[in-house]
Amino acid sequence: MNKATLIGLVATGVVASVTASAVTYTLIGASPIRTAVAEALPGMDMSDGAASGLNGAKPTVTNQPATASVKTAAEPKLVTKYTCPMHPQIIEDHPGHCPICGMTLVPKLFPVGTRDTAGGTVEAAMSGSDQSSAPQVQMPAAVAPQPAQASSRAAVTPQFVTKYTCPMHPQIIEDHPGHCPICGMTLVPKLFPVGTKDTAGDSAHSGNPVIAQVNRSTANPPLAAPVNMPAVSVAPLTLRYMNVVLAPVQWRNLTRQIHSVGLVDFDENRLAHVHPRASGWVEQLNARALGDRVQKGQVLLTIYSPDILSAEKDFLVAQKSGMAELRDAARERLRLLNVPESIINQVAASGKVARTIPVLAPQAGYISAINLRDGMYVTPDLDMYTIADASKVWVQAEILARDMNQVAVGQPTTMTVDGIPGRIWHGTVDFVYPELDPKSRTLKARLVFENPDGVLKPNQFAEVGISGAPQADVLTVPTSAVIPTPNGARVVRKNADGSFQPVLVTVGQSADGYTQIERGLAPQDEVVASGQFLLDSESSLQASFERMTGDTGAPPAVAPEAASSPHQNAH
Repeated sequence: MNKATLIGLVATGVVASVTASAVTYTLIGASPIRTAVAEALPGMDMSDGAASGLNGAKPTVTNQPATASVKTAAEPKLVTKYTCPMHPQIIEDHPGHCPICGMTLVPKLFPVGTRDTAGGTVEAAMSGSDQSSAPQVQMPAAVAPQPAQASSRAAVTPQFVTKYTCPMHPQIIEDHPGHCPICGMTLVPKLFPVGTKDTAGDSAHSGNPVIAQVNRSTANPPLAAPVNMPAVSVAPLTLRYMNVVLAPVQWRNLTRQIHSVGLVDFDENRLAHVHPRASGWVEQLNARALGDRVQKGQVLLTIYSPDILSAEKDFLVAQKSGMAELRDAARERLRLLNVPESIINQVAASGKVARTIPVLAPQAGYISAINLRDGMYVTPDLDMYTIADASKVWVQAEILARDMNQVAVGQPTTMTVDGIPGRIWHGTVDFVYPELDPKSRTLKARLVFENPDGVLKPNQFAEVGISGAPQADVLTVPTSAVIPTPNGARVVRKNADGSFQPVLVTVGQSADGYTQIERGLAPQDEVVASGQFLLDSESSLQASFERMTGDTGAPPAVAPEAASSPHQNAH
């Protein structure tokens, strides 16, 4: 590059610089702009003499870069304010918390002149030329660092308050967390206009989180739903389409049937245990296997016992002595050793002792346990046989704690077992145990059933039904008419004017398809036994509209069919 070219480039740059400076001075030549620049750039002398630099003289600038005036002229028209991520309508000019949900406000750029929630305007200002080009926030003196004023302003700012409602039943509105009184779902937070009444009829007057927190801490538990919900009217044709069935409220005698399970067992009063009265050896074993049936007096086995043989010899000596008292004592000793009377008479008649003594069955039945073999040595503490009489059996039934007051000795019972379909056994409650089972927390009741043919086997599962204590002359409705809710049961009653109205009732025992009504209905009332859920939903929806609008005196809703001609609805 030659010198001429270099001189030309330098000259061109100087001219461009001088031209830019001239344009800049021309822009700031007006008095208002000059004043604003003077305030923003205190180091620049903007007097008339300095301003004359626009005509050729250089302005005097003190320790300021040449680009300061350019930056001031291109300053962005945005300011930093603070808003809530969940509620963007909340705009504040200082850090803090959302007055609706309590979240921490986050900074965000807004156009200059954007009003905050309280209605004020924050103007952008630069504190000095040494600050960066990012906009700075200068709070007005009225809102400057006074926490009490900020909190009082936030208390009247929001137009919405947070309440809690049910996703499935929007008519449920509460001012505190909890559960829906209809379906039990957890209430979820939602914004409502200030003044919206909750389910109990209270309204929120302020969105101040401090006051809301106090109200939550001192709030009462959720109140029950109103006793009587709004009545609804439905056209007769719609009732037929809905298959609405009416049932009268009547007096009835209820006998509750308690259903449970049990286990068939031996009748312990019909078990017999066979023990030897003296030690000896088994000579001959007649009953050898479990399940063998025996009759009363049948010979089970014969044993040889030295003790019994010695007692027989003493009996013969006493008989020969001619002393009646001594003979009778010796005979009684043989009886106590369980020697059959026939063997005693045989010894007395023959004058000879019997080497082996038979052991007879004490009752009829079958052998349920045996502990003998041929040639065994037996002692009085050995249980040789257990004979069970299965003509009657016990059933140990498990009764739930809620039903134990309905079970008493002597009540009739029924039983069915698997494997014998179609057959029903009838028995009675023989005994109610005084204690609950520590594991199952149930009460045991002993039932007795006849078993003449022996088809009922011990350890067999059974389903039992116990007729509870009868209740005479109680007010009842069909069980299908009762709508269960967490706050109590409801029924849909037909009013005298033909409308339908859900009412809360207190229910008692249920039996044979009917439920006792303790409070809430009168004998002359009629209730809906089928299709009541649609009518109850319609009444709940109308109640929610009344709570939203605050109009509780609206007339009952009328279905479209009621206002139209029957000929128009007929097809």
